[in-house]
Amino acid sequence: MSDAPAATGDGPFEEQRQIYDLLSQETRHLILQYIIGHPDHLPSLDELAYMMPKNKAAIRDQLDVLSDNDIIDRYRYPPNEDARDLPSQFYGLTEHGMEILHEYNYLRGLPVARALYDNTRLSEKARRHRDAPRPDLPGHVTDALTIDGDDNSDFNRLEKYIRERKGGTHSVADQVTVATAFYEAGVGPEDEGIKRTELRDSLDVDIDYQPRTVLNHLVDAGVLAQTVPPAPDVFAISERLDEIVNGQVAEEAEANLDALISHIDDELQVTTLAEDAAERNGSRGRASAPSVAVADGAGRTIRSILATELGIEPERVTEFLWSGDPVNRLNTAVEAIESSEEVTRSEEYGQIVFVRPAYRYRLTERAMDLV
Repeated sequence: MSDAPAATGDGPFEEQRQIYDLLSQETRHLILQYIIGHPDHLPSLDELAYMMPKNKAAIRDQLDVLSDNDIIDRYRYPPNEDARDLPSQFYGLTEHGMEILHEYNYLRGLPVARALYDNTRLSEKARRHRDAPRPDLPGHVTDALTIDGDDNSDFNRLEKYIRERKGGTHSVADQVTVATAFYEAGVGPEDEGIKRTELRDSLDVDIDYQPRTVLNHLVDAGVLAQTVPPAPDVFAISERLDEIVNGQVAEEAEANLDALISHIDDELQVTTLAEDAAERNGSRGRASAPSVAVADGAGRTIRSILATELGIEPERVTEFLWSGDPVNRLNTAVEAIESSEEVTRSEEYGQIVFVRPAYRYRLTERAMDLV
Protein backbone atom coordinates (compact mmCIF):
# COMPACT_ATOMS: atom_id res chain seq x y z
CA MET A 1 0.00 0.00 0.00
CA SER A 2 1.35 3.41 -0.93
CA ASP A 3 -0.02 6.93 -0.95
CA ALA A 4 3.22 8.46 -2.19
CA PRO A 5 2.67 10.91 -5.04
CA ALA A 6 2.89 9.41 -8.49
CA ALA A 7 4.99 11.08 -11.16
CA THR A 8 2.89 13.26 -13.48
CA GLY A 9 5.61 15.00 -15.39
CA ASP A 10 9.31 15.37 -16.00
CA GLY A 11 11.98 17.78 -14.84
CA PRO A 12 13.67 18.73 -11.58
CA PHE A 13 10.77 20.78 -10.29
CA GLU A 14 8.40 17.86 -10.55
CA GLU A 15 10.90 15.65 -8.74
CA GLN A 16 11.23 18.23 -5.97
CA ARG A 17 7.46 18.46 -5.65
CA GLN A 18 7.19 14.70 -5.31
CA ILE A 19 9.88 14.56 -2.64
CA TYR A 20 8.28 17.44 -0.80
CA ASP A 21 4.92 15.63 -0.83
CA LEU A 22 6.64 12.44 0.32
CA LEU A 23 8.34 14.07 3.29
CA SER A 24 5.66 16.54 4.35
CA GLN A 25 2.74 14.17 4.90
CA GLU A 26 2.00 14.41 8.64
CA THR A 27 2.66 10.84 9.76
CA ARG A 28 5.73 10.42 7.56
CA HIS A 29 7.08 13.76 8.74
CA LEU A 30 6.72 12.69 12.39
CA ILE A 31 8.34 9.32 11.68
CA LEU A 32 11.40 11.03 10.20
CA GLN A 33 11.60 13.51 13.07
CA TYR A 34 11.58 10.73 15.65
CA ILE A 35 14.08 8.64 13.70
CA ILE A 36 16.64 11.45 13.59
CA GLY A 37 15.88 12.40 17.21
CA HIS A 38 16.22 8.85 18.57
CA PRO A 39 19.48 8.28 20.53
CA ASP A 40 20.48 5.49 18.13
CA HIS A 41 18.39 6.74 15.16
CA LEU A 42 16.77 3.29 15.10
CA PRO A 43 13.40 3.31 16.87
CA SER A 44 11.15 0.28 17.03
CA LEU A 45 7.52 0.40 15.92
CA ASP A 46 6.41 0.50 19.56
CA GLU A 47 8.68 3.46 20.25
CA LEU A 48 7.22 5.37 17.32
CA ALA A 49 3.70 4.49 18.45
CA TYR A 50 4.49 5.78 21.94
CA MET A 51 5.88 9.07 20.66
CA MET A 52 3.26 9.75 17.97
CA PRO A 53 -0.51 10.35 18.27
CA LYS A 54 -1.14 7.65 15.66
CA ASN A 55 -2.08 3.99 15.84
CA LYS A 56 0.36 1.28 14.84
CA ALA A 57 -1.49 0.42 11.63
CA ALA A 58 -1.26 4.00 10.35
CA ILE A 59 2.40 4.22 11.31
CA ARG A 60 3.19 0.88 9.67
CA ASP A 61 1.52 2.01 6.42
CA GLN A 62 3.67 5.13 6.24
CA LEU A 63 6.81 3.19 7.16
CA ASP A 64 6.08 1.06 4.11
CA VAL A 65 5.75 4.18 1.95
CA LEU A 66 9.08 5.55 3.15
CA SER A 67 10.68 2.15 2.66
CA ASP A 68 9.28 1.78 -0.87
CA ASN A 69 10.89 5.12 -1.70
CA ASP A 70 14.26 4.07 -0.22
CA ILE A 71 14.13 6.73 2.49
CA ILE A 72 14.22 4.26 5.37
CA ASP A 73 14.88 0.57 5.79
CA ARG A 74 13.89 -2.08 8.30
CA TYR A 75 16.98 -3.12 10.28
CA ARG A 76 16.79 -6.52 11.93
CA TYR A 77 18.68 -7.67 15.01
CA PRO A 78 18.35 -11.50 15.20
CA PRO A 79 19.87 -11.87 18.72
CA ASN A 80 16.76 -10.14 20.12
CA GLU A 81 14.30 -12.48 18.43
CA ASP A 82 14.41 -14.97 21.29
CA ALA A 83 14.70 -12.30 23.99
CA ARG A 84 11.63 -11.59 26.04
CA ASP A 85 10.13 -8.11 25.67
CA LEU A 86 12.88 -6.83 23.36
CA PRO A 87 12.28 -5.64 19.79
CA SER A 88 14.19 -7.26 16.93
CA GLN A 89 13.11 -4.88 14.13
CA PHE A 90 14.03 -1.23 13.94
CA TYR A 91 13.58 1.57 11.42
CA GLY A 92 16.39 3.81 10.27
CA LEU A 93 17.51 5.94 7.35
CA THR A 94 19.19 4.56 4.26
CA GLU A 95 22.14 6.33 2.69
CA HIS A 96 19.80 7.60 -0.02
CA GLY A 97 17.34 8.78 2.61
CA MET A 98 20.13 10.58 4.43
CA GLU A 99 21.11 12.39 1.24
CA ILE A 100 17.50 13.44 0.66
CA LEU A 101 17.07 14.74 4.22
CA HIS A 102 20.35 16.61 3.96
CA GLU A 103 19.35 18.16 0.65
CA TYR A 104 15.99 19.28 2.00
CA ASN A 105 17.49 20.67 5.24
CA TYR A 106 15.83 18.17 7.56
CA LEU A 107 19.07 17.67 9.47
CA ARG A 108 19.09 21.26 10.68
CA GLY A 109 16.51 20.14 13.22
CA LEU A 110 18.67 17.27 14.51
CA PRO A 111 19.72 18.92 17.83
CA VAL A 112 16.15 19.98 18.58
CA ALA A 113 14.75 16.56 17.67
CA ARG A 114 17.33 14.89 19.89
CA ALA A 115 16.60 17.23 22.80
CA LEU A 116 12.86 16.60 22.42
CA TYR A 117 13.40 12.85 22.53
CA ASP A 118 15.79 13.03 25.49
CA ASN A 119 13.35 15.13 27.51
CA THR A 120 10.28 13.00 26.86
CA ARG A 121 9.05 10.96 29.82
CA LEU A 122 8.99 7.36 28.66
CA SER A 123 6.98 4.40 29.87
CA GLU A 124 8.82 1.34 31.14
CA LYS A 125 8.21 -0.44 27.83
CA ALA A 126 9.40 2.56 25.81
CA ARG A 127 12.59 2.76 27.92
CA ARG A 128 13.17 -0.96 27.47
CA HIS A 129 12.84 -0.62 23.70
CA ARG A 130 15.06 2.47 23.64
CA ASP A 131 17.78 0.65 25.57
CA ALA A 132 17.56 -2.62 23.62
CA PRO A 133 20.61 -3.80 21.62
CA ARG A 134 20.46 -2.79 17.95
CA PRO A 135 22.27 -3.37 14.66
CA ASP A 136 24.65 -0.79 13.24
CA LEU A 137 23.54 1.81 10.74
CA PRO A 138 25.65 2.35 7.60
CA GLY A 139 28.73 4.38 8.46
CA HIS A 140 27.78 7.38 6.31
CA VAL A 141 24.38 7.55 7.99
CA THR A 142 25.89 7.43 11.47
CA ASP A 143 28.42 10.12 10.61
CA ALA A 144 25.76 12.41 9.17
CA LEU A 145 23.59 12.04 12.27
CA THR A 146 26.40 12.87 14.69
CA ILE A 147 25.81 16.29 16.19
CA ASP A 148 28.79 18.62 15.74
CA GLY A 149 30.58 19.12 19.03
CA ASP A 150 28.94 16.09 20.61
CA ASP A 151 31.42 15.04 23.29
CA ASN A 152 29.97 11.52 23.28
CA SER A 153 30.68 10.81 19.59
CA ASP A 154 33.69 8.62 20.43
CA PHE A 155 31.69 6.74 23.01
CA ASN A 156 29.25 5.05 20.62
CA ARG A 157 31.07 1.70 20.48
CA LEU A 158 31.31 1.41 24.25
CA GLU A 159 27.65 2.40 24.64
CA LYS A 160 26.67 -0.30 22.15
CA TYR A 161 28.83 -2.80 24.06
CA ILE A 162 27.05 -1.95 27.32
CA ARG A 163 23.58 -2.16 25.79
CA GLU A 164 24.33 -5.50 24.15
CA ARG A 165 25.36 -7.02 27.47
CA LYS A 166 23.05 -5.23 29.85
CA GLY A 167 20.09 -4.32 27.65
CA GLY A 168 17.85 -6.57 29.73
CA THR A 169 18.52 -4.68 32.98
CA HIS A 170 16.34 -1.79 34.07
CA SER A 171 19.32 0.44 34.85
CA VAL A 172 21.09 0.17 31.49
CA ALA A 173 20.52 3.85 30.65
CA ASP A 174 22.12 4.81 33.98
CA GLN A 175 25.00 2.44 33.21
CA VAL A 176 25.65 4.27 29.95
CA THR A 177 25.43 7.62 31.76
CA VAL A 178 27.94 6.56 34.42
CA ALA A 179 30.37 4.98 31.95
CA THR A 180 30.19 8.14 29.84
CA ALA A 181 30.96 10.26 32.89
CA PHE A 182 33.98 8.08 33.75
CA TYR A 183 35.23 8.42 30.18
CA GLU A 184 34.75 12.18 30.01
CA ALA A 185 36.43 12.64 33.40
CA GLY A 186 39.42 10.56 32.29
CA VAL A 187 39.02 7.95 35.04
CA GLY A 188 40.89 5.27 33.11
CA PRO A 189 43.01 2.23 33.99
CA GLU A 190 45.89 4.35 35.32
CA ASP A 191 43.69 6.51 37.56
CA GLU A 192 43.30 5.70 41.26
CA GLY A 193 39.55 5.52 40.72
CA ILE A 194 36.44 6.98 42.32
CA LYS A 195 34.63 5.73 45.41
CA ARG A 196 30.95 4.86 45.18
CA THR A 197 30.08 7.62 47.64
CA GLU A 198 31.85 10.15 45.41
CA LEU A 199 30.03 9.14 42.24
CA ARG A 200 27.23 11.72 42.18
CA ASP A 201 29.34 14.65 43.37
CA SER A 202 32.66 13.98 41.63
CA LEU A 203 31.19 13.10 38.24
CA ASP A 204 28.00 15.17 38.53
CA VAL A 205 25.79 12.34 37.25
CA ASP A 206 22.01 12.24 37.53
CA ILE A 207 20.83 8.64 37.71
CA ASP A 208 17.59 6.97 38.76
CA TYR A 209 19.00 3.77 40.24
CA GLN A 210 21.29 3.26 43.22
CA PRO A 211 25.00 3.80 42.45
CA ARG A 212 25.83 0.36 43.88
CA THR A 213 23.47 -1.33 41.39
CA VAL A 214 24.80 0.60 38.40
CA LEU A 215 28.46 0.08 39.33
CA ASN A 216 27.99 -3.64 39.94
CA HIS A 217 26.48 -4.08 36.47
CA LEU A 218 29.37 -2.20 34.85
CA VAL A 219 31.90 -4.30 36.75
CA ASP A 220 30.07 -7.46 35.67
CA ALA A 221 30.18 -6.28 32.04
CA GLY A 222 33.92 -5.67 32.25
CA VAL A 223 33.54 -1.92 31.71
CA LEU A 224 34.69 -0.88 35.19
CA ALA A 225 37.32 -2.39 37.45
CA GLN A 226 36.65 -2.57 41.18
CA THR A 227 39.88 -2.01 43.09
CA VAL A 228 41.07 -1.50 46.65
CA PRO A 229 43.85 1.09 47.07
CA PRO A 230 47.11 -0.17 48.60
CA ALA A 231 46.48 0.33 52.30
CA PRO A 232 45.83 -1.63 55.49
CA ASP A 233 42.81 -3.94 55.38
CA VAL A 234 41.22 -1.93 58.19
CA PHE A 235 41.69 1.64 59.37
CA ALA A 236 41.43 2.42 63.09
CA ILE A 237 40.19 5.99 63.52
CA SER A 238 40.15 7.96 66.76
CA GLU A 239 37.08 10.18 67.06
CA ARG A 240 38.96 12.30 69.59
CA LEU A 241 41.82 13.06 67.21
CA ASP A 242 39.89 12.54 63.98
CA GLU A 243 42.95 10.68 62.75
CA ILE A 244 43.98 7.17 61.77
CA VAL A 245 45.72 5.49 64.70
CA ASN A 246 46.78 2.15 63.22
CA GLY A 247 49.61 0.76 65.36
CA GLN A 248 48.60 2.90 68.34
CA VAL A 249 45.11 1.60 69.01
CA ALA A 250 45.66 0.39 72.60
CA GLU A 251 47.51 3.55 73.61
CA GLU A 252 44.83 5.80 72.09
CA ALA A 253 42.05 3.79 73.77
CA GLU A 254 43.77 4.18 77.15
CA ALA A 255 44.19 7.93 76.61
CA ASN A 256 40.47 8.18 75.87
CA LEU A 257 39.63 6.13 78.98
CA ASP A 258 41.76 8.48 81.09
CA ALA A 259 39.79 11.44 79.76
CA LEU A 260 36.46 9.66 80.29
CA ILE A 261 37.28 8.77 83.90
CA SER A 262 38.41 12.34 84.56
CA HIS A 263 35.06 13.50 83.23
CA ILE A 264 33.29 11.08 85.56
CA ASP A 265 35.29 12.26 88.57
CA ASP A 266 34.99 15.95 87.77
CA GLU A 267 31.34 15.98 86.78
CA LEU A 268 29.42 18.44 88.90
CA GLN A 269 26.42 19.11 86.69
CA VAL A 270 23.33 17.40 88.07
CA THR A 271 20.21 16.86 86.01
CA THR A 272 16.73 16.00 87.19
CA LEU A 273 16.23 12.31 87.87
CA ALA A 274 13.62 10.91 85.51
CA GLU A 275 10.60 9.18 87.03
CA ASP A 276 11.56 5.89 85.35
CA ALA A 277 15.29 6.18 86.04
CA ALA A 278 16.95 2.93 87.06
CA GLU A 279 18.19 4.44 90.33
CA ARG A 280 14.60 4.88 91.53
CA ASN A 281 13.73 1.21 91.08
CA GLY A 282 16.95 -0.77 90.98
CA SER A 283 17.58 -2.85 94.09
CA ARG A 284 21.32 -2.70 93.37
CA GLY A 285 21.26 1.07 93.77
CA ARG A 286 19.45 0.90 97.13
CA ALA A 287 21.74 -1.76 98.50
CA SER A 288 24.95 0.13 97.90
CA ALA A 289 26.36 3.53 98.56
CA PRO A 290 24.77 5.83 95.96
CA SER A 291 26.70 7.78 93.35
CA VAL A 292 27.49 11.43 93.90
CA ALA A 293 24.53 12.55 91.82
CA VAL A 294 22.06 10.13 93.36
CA ALA A 295 23.22 10.77 96.90
CA ASP A 296 21.16 13.92 97.17
CA GLY A 297 18.32 12.48 95.05
CA ALA A 298 18.71 15.22 92.50
CA GLY A 299 19.70 13.62 89.20
CA ARG A 300 21.88 11.38 87.07
CA THR A 301 25.54 11.48 86.14
CA ILE A 302 27.67 9.66 83.62
CA ARG A 303 28.71 7.32 86.44
CA SER A 304 25.14 6.33 87.22
CA ILE A 305 24.25 5.93 83.53
CA LEU A 306 27.25 3.67 82.93
CA ALA A 307 26.48 1.67 86.06
CA THR A 308 22.98 1.00 84.78
CA GLU A 309 24.18 0.20 81.24
CA LEU A 310 26.96 -2.11 82.43
CA GLY A 311 24.93 -3.73 85.21
CA ILE A 312 27.43 -2.94 87.96
CA GLU A 313 27.59 -0.88 91.15
CA PRO A 314 28.30 2.83 90.50
CA GLU A 315 31.48 2.65 92.58
CA ARG A 316 32.84 -0.10 90.30
CA VAL A 317 32.53 1.87 87.06
CA THR A 318 36.15 3.06 87.01
CA GLU A 319 37.48 -0.37 87.90
CA PHE A 320 35.33 -1.94 85.19
CA LEU A 321 36.52 0.50 82.52
CA TRP A 322 40.14 -0.38 83.23
CA SER A 323 39.51 -4.13 83.04
CA GLY A 324 39.40 -6.18 79.85
CA ASP A 325 39.90 -4.88 76.32
CA PRO A 326 40.31 -1.07 76.50
CA VAL A 327 38.78 -0.50 73.04
CA ASN A 328 35.69 -2.56 73.88
CA ARG A 329 35.25 -0.88 77.26
CA LEU A 330 35.74 2.58 75.77
CA ASN A 331 33.34 2.11 72.86
CA THR A 332 30.65 0.55 75.08
CA ALA A 333 30.86 3.46 77.52
CA VAL A 334 30.83 6.16 74.83
CA GLU A 335 27.83 4.56 73.10
CA ALA A 336 25.91 4.56 76.39
CA ILE A 337 26.74 8.22 77.03
CA GLU A 338 25.81 9.31 73.50
CA SER A 339 22.49 7.44 73.63
CA SER A 340 21.48 9.22 76.84
CA GLU A 341 19.56 12.48 76.67
CA GLU A 342 20.55 13.41 80.22
CA VAL A 343 24.31 13.84 79.87
CA THR A 344 26.69 15.19 77.24
CA ARG A 345 29.90 13.54 76.09
CA SER A 346 33.06 15.59 76.42
CA GLU A 347 35.12 16.35 73.32
CA GLU A 348 38.15 15.00 75.22
CA TYR A 349 37.26 11.39 74.42
CA GLY A 350 35.40 9.34 71.84
CA GLN A 351 35.21 5.93 70.23
CA ILE A 352 37.85 4.06 68.27
CA VAL A 353 36.07 3.08 65.05
CA PHE A 354 37.27 0.56 62.50
CA VAL A 355 36.66 1.18 58.81
CA ARG A 356 37.51 -0.92 55.79
CA PRO A 357 38.85 1.07 52.82
CA ALA A 358 36.18 1.73 50.20
CA TYR A 359 36.33 0.14 46.76
CA ARG A 360 37.32 2.43 43.94
CA TYR A 361 36.12 2.19 40.35
CA ARG A 362 37.79 3.03 37.05
CA LEU A 363 37.40 2.14 33.39
CA THR A 364 39.07 -1.08 32.25
CA GLU A 365 41.50 -1.52 29.38
CA ARG A 366 38.71 -3.30 27.50
CA ALA A 367 36.45 -0.26 27.86
CA MET A 368 39.17 2.11 26.67
CA ASP A 369 39.83 -0.08 23.62
CA LEU A 370 36.23 0.49 22.55
CA VAL A 371 36.42 4.29 22.50
